[in-house]
Amino acid sequence: MNPPVLSFVARIDRFCERHPGAPREAILASRLLFHTARALRRAIGEALSPFDLTMEQYLVLSLLSADEDVPSSPSALCEALDATRTQMTRLLDPLEARGALVRRPRGEDRRSVELSLSAAGRHTLDEASRAVHAVYRRVWGVLAPGEGEAVVQGLRRLHAGASRGDEAGAGGGLDAFDAPVA
Repeated sequence: MNPPVLSFVARIDRFCERHPGAPREAILASRLLFHTARALRRAIGEALSPFDLTMEQYLVLSLLSADEDVPSSPSALCEALDATRTQMTRLLDPLEARGALVRRPRGEDRRSVELSLSAAGRHTLDEASRAVHAVYRRVWGVLAPGEGEAVVQGLRRLHAGASRGDEAGAGGGLDAFDAPVA
């Protein structure tokens, strides 16, 4: 006979019993945050599948849409998405190949490029956004009016706490949304 499988919370409780002083609520909240993020990422990925987009590619198109009046660069997108240059190139190449974005040299320096959303990219984004927004409404719709803003504020404080001591100054991408786009 197999031993009973402990629930997620029961395992945390058992761990905390064996490790007095363990911050039970912080451990539980952190694990729930990780599981929730993974479930949300999976749901958004499924919503984007018919559009042949990854979540990261969708975010690139979203940021380029928001930057329509302001020239955008791969490095600005790297900062906003907490991605390396190599990762950004891997995101941009297929989007450019399918005609969703345009890269143009910026000034005399051919190594510096300006990015913009193409008409095809705008159309893809418009269609994909409806599917992604439906996921957001379903997931966040369980909260009472006003609770969403409280969650956002709490997550910002948690992010600030988690980013303390980050020597590279990379705050996981959130800081880039609060700073002006260069």
